[in-house]
Parts: sequence; C-alpha cells; structure tokens
Amino acid sequence: MLGSFIVVTGGDSRYHPLIRELIASLRALKPAADCPIGVIDAGLTDGQIVELKAQGAAVVTPPWPVSIPAHKLRNRIHLKANLAKLHLPTYFPGYDTVIWIDADAWVQDWEAVEMLRRGAALNRFAIVAQFGRFSETELRLDWLFGRFARVRSILYKNSSRAGLTTAECRALATRPTLNAGAYALKSDAPHWEAFQRWQKRVLRKGRLFTSDQLAMAGAIYLDGLPVELLPEWCNYIGPWRFDPERRELVEYYLPNRRLGIVHMAGEDAMRADPSVLRPVLDMRDRPHQLSLRYPAWEVPAVERVAETV
Repeated sequence: MLGSFIVVTGGDSRYHPLIRELIASLRALKPAADCPIGVIDAGLTDGQIVELKAQGAAVVTPPWPVSIPAHKLRNRIHLKANLAKLHLPTYFPGYDTVIWIDADAWVQDWEAVEMLRRGAALNRFAIVAQFGRFSETELRLDWLFGRFARVRSILYKNSSRAGLTTAECRALATRPTLNAGAYALKSDAPHWEAFQRWQKRVLRKGRLFTSDQLAMAGAIYLDGLPVELLPEWCNYIGPWRFDPERRELVEYYLPNRRLGIVHMAGEDAMRADPSVLRPVLDMRDRPHQLSLRYPAWEVPAVERVAETV
C-alpha cells in the first residue's frame, strides 16, 4: 500500500504562472484530478495566494527554517522555497509521503509520480541523478598541465565553498548531482533529519541556492541513507525531442519514451515568457520551434515547423 501523499511546489510572484501551469498539468490527468497539492509561499502576492487556494491548493507561508544573515539573503525571498524543501513534513503534516516538484516543471505522464511514490514506499529517497546517456559529460575537468587536472564537478565546487572537510569534498567530487527538482520521501523517513542537519552546516559558508542539493548529497553519499535512483524521464531536463504524431515530448534517444515530468531547468527566458521558443527535433530529426511550457507547446498555433533541406 502506497498510502496518502501530497504534491508540493513553491515560488514567488514571478513563478506564479508556472505554479498555475504545474497544477493545471496535474488536474488534467485523471489519476490526479483530486490530488492534494501544497504550495510554499516564497513571495507570492495576496491575490495569487487567494487564486491558488481557490484551485484547491494548500498554501503555506513558512518562516525561514534556518537563520540567514541579511547581507547573505539580499532580499531574495524566493530562496525560501529552496530551504523549505527540506522541511516539507513540518509544513504539510498528515500525509504518508511528500512529493516535491519544482514550479518550472510540469507533469505529462502520471506514471512519473507513481514511480516517485513507489520509490518512497521502499523507505528510500526517490530522486533522479544527473548522469547517464542524456548528459553531455560525466565530469568537468580543468586541465592544468600534462596529465594533471582539477575536478570541476558541481558537488565538489559547492562542498568546497561550503567549507566541508577535504575528505568529504573528495568523497563527493565524482558523485552525480541529485536533481532536487523532483523527489519523494516518506514523512517519517530519517532522511529529513539528516537533510536539515546538513543544511545548517552547509549554509554557514555555502550558497543558498544550491544548499538543498548539497544537503541531500551529504545525507545520501556521506551518511549512507538509502536512495532509489529513478530513470531520467521521471525528471527530464533535456536534450529534447518531440513526437508530432502523439504531440508529446519524449526521450531524445530510443526507446523515445514519453516524458513523465518536463523540467525546464536552465530555460530562463522561457520560464519568464511563454512566447519564447526553442528548436526541438522530432522523430526524423526535423526541427520544430516549440515552447516547453505547459500547455503552450501542445497548441498547434504556437508551433512553426522549420523547413528542412
């Protein structure tokens, strides 16, 4: 039995349109028609909060879970969502499992949510790691001289900046980044305490924006808490491919499975403006100009098929 669950997202007033689109993508799927949805208010307006509550979302305005000096915060209230991601059972009690999905993502296939739930039901941290056949490189290096190089991985850079020990930085250096944009965990899992302990530690010197991923890495890779690594289509960040016959975004390589969660990480201009388009190849490598936002890419009027030679 998978038990009760809630899908949680969050953001500020600029992310409100994306939060609405994520909720709409869930409501459009029959299994999620009555799915409990929570929203972390990290700078929403009063009107936006009223609107989201009218859509059935439970909106929580949490305190800062960790004390942050004003000079470090620099009025970036939207980062409250990043920090709150490691405290979700406190803000949304009463559910067996909590599922987080970033606001710049939306759900195309409910099976991705089911995979997250199944992973959590195994008492593991269900998440997607950023490595494998869809990654351009497994590890970035700065070549110094001869055969000597300096590791430039995300975890190594962030752990060094956060002041972790040399041994801890080296242990994290070659491990894949856990994509904190979508994950699931039972509300009573020991991971939450570990996440929060690492969060306090890495925030002493580290960056606010990446503190959630680094705290997760500490709990999983250094503390050894159980993890369930899910396939990329459960939180897909590219490269992109479009199936025009089914009008679906699919994996870039065979078997070209329908994407479960479409995550627009790195698509800054598109997140801010739904009219922004980007080239996406179809199944025969013909380029289409599409928006990856929901539901803009589904509407034929916004699609312009580029001529091919």
